[in-house]
Amino acid sequence: MKDKRILVTGAAGFIGSNLTHYLLELGANIVGIDNFFNGRLENLDEALNHKNFQFHKGDIRDFNFLLDIFKDIDIIYHEAAFTSVPQSIKMPESCNDVNINGTLNLLNASRKRDVEKIIFASSSAVYGDTPTLPKKEEMSRIPISPYGVSKLTCESYMQVFHHVYGLNTISLRYFNVFGPKQQDSPYSGVIAIWLGQIIKNESLIIFGDGNQSRDFTYIKDVIQANILAAENKLSGEIFNIGAGSPIKLLDLAKLMLKLTNKEELGIIYDPPRPGDIIHSFADISKAIEILKFQPKYTQEQGLRDYFQWFCKKYKFDLKIK
Repeated sequence: MKDKRILVTGAAGFIGSNLTHYLLELGANIVGIDNFFNGRLENLDEALNHKNFQFHKGDIRDFNFLLDIFKDIDIIYHEAAFTSVPQSIKMPESCNDVNINGTLNLLNASRKRDVEKIIFASSSAVYGDTPTLPKKEEMSRIPISPYGVSKLTCESYMQVFHHVYGLNTISLRYFNVFGPKQQDSPYSGVIAIWLGQIIKNESLIIFGDGNQSRDFTYIKDVIQANILAAENKLSGEIFNIGAGSPIKLLDLAKLMLKLTNKEELGIIYDPPRPGDIIHSFADISKAIEILKFQPKYTQEQGLRDYFQWFCKKYKFDLKIK
């Protein structure tokens, strides 16, 4: 990776900023782009003064911007996206414009600039709520939100550009990523939202009865998968990236309250939201076999690491058990 010039879209976002910082630690030369719709400049505070980092504010929907920025780029990590399921239900046109049109711009610009490889950030949302568990890459994909549809469409474009134009692409289906730099906005991941509620001494809100299950994946394992995908010579492939172990939302909420010594806050149950999936967890055997991916963090280990980072970063005194 040291000899490669790497571009990260969505570099100021949750996953993009974590990936950027890790790649800089490896000695790579990084170009980051972001339009700050979701991203925050403070996420790049460790990178902005780094000699191997360049940042450009811009939008993936601007083809000429991409064509200019992609000069001499070897590898692209495409993390930029309209990322929220509930928000995509409210704004399906915007979701389509950013995720599908933006990705198509990226692919066309990459082809014109002879980019070596693209690693695309897809999502478990492509599977929808099909009852078969665990989720395997080849199974039916029936998304139930505009966000899921957009990610599935982008996966298809990745494969088409591989088969038709010879562009090297890999799609990674992330399963419920959490960790440092994740916002606690209403459209963020549930762990970041719940941590925000704990900080404010508020009860944790669960939409539904709490028996829904998810495969929560710590950010450091997701970064590992991205590095392995770039190093692998395969192209046109899709891989599930998760912990491979589901947990019920109710059990997760109880665990977070226990770890932060805030069990007295309790839990509030609200009606289920449209587009929310009931059960999801990943079969990661393909990633283990081909990419040599090995998750290193259990969900509890990931939560502890995340909480400790949060307390240090924001000088907040949480009594982590």
